[in-house]
Amino acid sequence: MINLLDQFALTHTQVTRLHADLTEVVPASQRFSAKVELKLTPREYSHDGELPQYQVSAHLVCRGHRDTDTPDNPLFTIELVLQAVYRQFQGDPVDFERFKANHGSLTRQLYPLIHHQLQPVFKQFGLDQVKLPYDLAGAPEQGTQRQVH
Repeated sequence: MINLLDQFALTHTQVTRLHADLTEVVPASQRFSAKVELKLTPREYSHDGELPQYQVSAHLVCRGHRDTDTPDNPLFTIELVLQAVYRQFQGDPVDFERFKANHGSLTRQLYPLIHHQLQPVFKQFGLDQVKLPYDLAGAPEQGTQRQVH
């Protein structure tokens, strides 16, 4: 797997969806578990020039439930969809199939951006104890079009 961050620069991001539900007031002492799911979906993107650019849609869902409840009964749900556009800045042009096969390497850059967008939401909800990952815990799977981290 190649690291696309060696050849691509992030040129634009845009939040296209932000939805948050809190079912009840959560005291600071309330213990709960949160599950974070991030799916990346690469898309072709029009470009003018020799080197390509591509779009990656990052869809994050964070669900929390009391430790005593089942995950089917969420205490809160937060969903964020972020569009990121990457432009290649060096090397031979990377075609879309190769970009798609290696897009998981971009997660290292997208996690902090998502964290920056969602920390104020967690704070407003009184969920300061939720900490999103800043980086991958392990290497992403190779060759999948959609990855869950």
